[in-house]
Amino acid sequence: TRPGVGEHLLAATFEFTTKARGAKHLAYPPVVAAGADACTIHYSNNDKRALAGDLVLMDAGCELDGYCSDITRTWPANGRFSPPQRAVYEAVLRAHLSCIAACVPGVSLRQLHQISVLELSRGLAELGIGGGDAAAIAKGPYRKFYPHSVSHWLGLDTHDCPTVDHNAPMEPGVVLTIEPGLYLPDDPSVPREFRGIGVRIEDDILVSEQGPENLSGPGVPVMPDEVEALLAQAA
Repeated sequence: TRPGVGEHLLAATFEFTTKARGAKHLAYPPVVAAGADACTIHYSNNDKRALAGDLVLMDAGCELDGYCSDITRTWPANGRFSPPQRAVYEAVLRAHLSCIAACVPGVSLRQLHQISVLELSRGLAELGIGGGDAAAIAKGPYRKFYPHSVSHWLGLDTHDCPTVDHNAPMEPGVVLTIEPGLYLPDDPSVPREFRGIGVRIEDDILVSEQGPENLSGPGVPVMPDEVEALLAQAA
């Protein structure tokens, strides 16, 4: 990715690459959101260009052998996170890793979501966003910046199956997404340096007796230094 690249081109490149490697379909229309567009959860216009200083949020998946994937990554268009971008990214990453670690038999999606709320509320408090300490933010103000669930079941459909209760304990063999995010609008309640930053990190996780297995694999890094290194290789 370089400054000036079109969101539509990134979406088309993803579709071409996955189908060239055997995918029959996309799992859903990809979200490619540069800059403040990342603060729109299901942004789908994909009609703008990533500018220098923008983050690019891409939520995309394909269908292979009947099964769906659903992955999100957020990266800097110019190859390096600014300090405010990195601060928000690392807050989301902490929640992401904590939730993955908790993907074990017996835990429910509801419990995973509560872990994400507590971690992201702590991150918001550290960023000076939300108007209080982590405990106060977790009681409700976090919803302005994190308006979705951390997870859904994944399988033959992208949401497979939505009729399974979020309080149901997970069993070995279950596959689910982990996708915390923070979306900071251009709003006086947000410190100026953070306005317009949207970050989501999503992986597909297999629950097993041996612990969670990240099906998204090491080839799609999430650690910020590794993201920057990958971007440098592609420059």
